[in-house]
Amino acid sequence: MAQKQKKQQPKAWSYRAGKKGANRVRAYEDGIGGPLMLEVREPVFDNQGLPVVDPKTGKQKTKKRRVSLTAAGITSRSEAIKRAEEVAERHGEQRAGHATGPKANGPLTLGRLLDLYFAEVVPTKKPDTQRQNDTDRRMFLAHFGRNAVVERIGPDGRPVTEMGRVRYNEFIRARKEGTIPGFPLKAKGQTLRNDIRFLRAVFTWAKVERDDGSVLLLRNPWEGFPLPPADTPVRQEMTKQLHAVLTKHAGNWRMAAVLDLCRETRRRMNSVRQLALADIDLAAGLVQWQGEYDKVGKTRLTPLTRRAVEIIELALANRREEGLDASPWLIPAEDDPTQPVPRSRLDNWMRATKKAQGLNIPRLGYHGEKRAGIRDPKFRKLDPAVQEELAGTTWETMRRVYDYVDVPTLRAAVAALEGGSRGGKRSKSAR
Repeated sequence: MAQKQKKQQPKAWSYRAGKKGANRVRAYEDGIGGPLMLEVREPVFDNQGLPVVDPKTGKQKTKKRRVSLTAAGITSRSEAIKRAEEVAERHGEQRAGHATGPKANGPLTLGRLLDLYFAEVVPTKKPDTQRQNDTDRRMFLAHFGRNAVVERIGPDGRPVTEMGRVRYNEFIRARKEGTIPGFPLKAKGQTLRNDIRFLRAVFTWAKVERDDGSVLLLRNPWEGFPLPPADTPVRQEMTKQLHAVLTKHAGNWRMAAVLDLCRETRRRMNSVRQLALADIDLAAGLVQWQGEYDKVGKTRLTPLTRRAVEIIELALANRREEGLDASPWLIPAEDDPTQPVPRSRLDNWMRATKKAQGLNIPRLGYHGEKRAGIRDPKFRKLDPAVQEELAGTTWETMRRVYDYVDVPTLRAAVAALEGGSRGGKRSKSAR
């Protein structure tokens, strides 16, 4: 009697790139139809940059490292295959000694540290953050070089660095003067602070104990160094008159809609321009602000004002006139309705409108609308927790950055103070 064949159980998708024992990389689904993952085997080093050898085989130990491709924005198998091939190729180069610069058994260099950080941490970040991190990496490598020693252990057993206070100050000076190769623009306070915070974060990550019990760094070489002073720019007040001029003469209805909604909802331009129709419920008068388009990354559901509903209805009418009903975005791009209106296009319209209307006012733009909405006295009288939810900004930031007292308000305050003493008798203490 013939034996019945067992039914093969469906398996989760998997793809292997590179060579086993060399630069093998695996892209796979975490369960059938699950999120896409990437698995690599990385060599193990101790905190002096020396390879950890397996006493049984005499070969350097390796360990598995897994990162989420889905979290990095990769959602198709073809994209996962492409990423696996790229990582395998990069690991092959590193194994051959072409990508890491110094020998693997040397001290921990800036190049190898950033390679590890970008392999383990950066893929889990948002695409925009990944691009900014890559720019920071190229800038630091252009200034310090891949072979700059972040840490080595001296003869006395204490960590030594080539990136101490002197080189820290050199970097700040070079960034201010625009002398770093490939980065000619002169950086100011806040940009400098963001640059330094990135590399500090890398150093802090390297101090955390890894799966094998080792650490890459014993100490953060930049810990305790003072940050450059923050910018204190003059933020132009977006008055009702300026708002009226910009919306009336806007280069496109999209620009006017973004200006109006930024002011009425007290939201940033990036959140407004990326509003999807699925996020808006006009019948209920609600809008859901998606965390992926928000600066603080928090999704919030807030009610719409009557004026905001009118602005949205006008935008919908403009969409219909252009035959864009199929677009998923409230304010779609002109050339590609499958995408929201680009920030660059909005900025171009703003520059052209200001020039045409003779508004030579620096820093006057979309964010001024959010600032004007937050500075509304009625809004600031609300409970701080309510202000945070409506504006998507912490109350402390609103108090520290957005608060502004104009001259008419100050005059009224001075008049109130003087009014209490006019016509009255002087007190004995004032005589």
